[in-house]
Amino acid sequence: MSTTGSSIRNSVLKHWRNSSISLGRSGSKREKSDKAAKRQSVQVITTTAGTKSPEPQEEAPAPAVKTEQEQTNDSAATPNGVAPETKIVSLHVTVHIAPENVDKFLVAFKAIFDLVAAEPECLFFEVYRSVEEPGKISWVENWSKDTQWLMEHQLTKPYYKEYFAITEPMFLKPREAHILEPVGPGFTMIKAT
Repeated sequence: MSTTGSSIRNSVLKHWRNSSISLGRSGSKREKSDKAAKRQSVQVITTTAGTKSPEPQEEAPAPAVKTEQEQTNDSAATPNGVAPETKIVSLHVTVHIAPENVDKFLVAFKAIFDLVAAEPECLFFEVYRSVEEPGKISWVENWSKDTQWLMEHQLTKPYYKEYFAITEPMFLKPREAHILEPVGPGFTMIKAT
């Protein structure tokens, strides 16, 4: 992992260590129970343009879309209102919850979802449920600011504290977080509706 990747990983861990519940073995404090340590630790993987993602991804056939030149000629901004040169960072998070606790988790998550989605820098926020694993919940947040801003300003917001206190005890496995950057021109497609 590059130096930048290590510093981003350390920043995410630092902010999640400051949540209402310590992180156990992977954090700086140690939990009394191994189950609590497993449930509350976090794994962060940072992937930037030019590096290889640890998991292979299947590609779906690409639909017919405008060429890069046609998109540039249409307007200076994309349909989401962000200029193409704007630095966007995408946070992908996965948690594992006991299937019987998923509804309880989603109720607690909805409050934080609404607060995060209302942030002016949040461009996209969508939550997914695994078809194969009923307790696996993932979400994607796209931000109009860079990774440093995300770590220093967004992830330190006070509203995360109550959310962590309620949800972290439900985790069966460590939370996984990936910070990704777009590859660049030619690898973005947004369909107009």
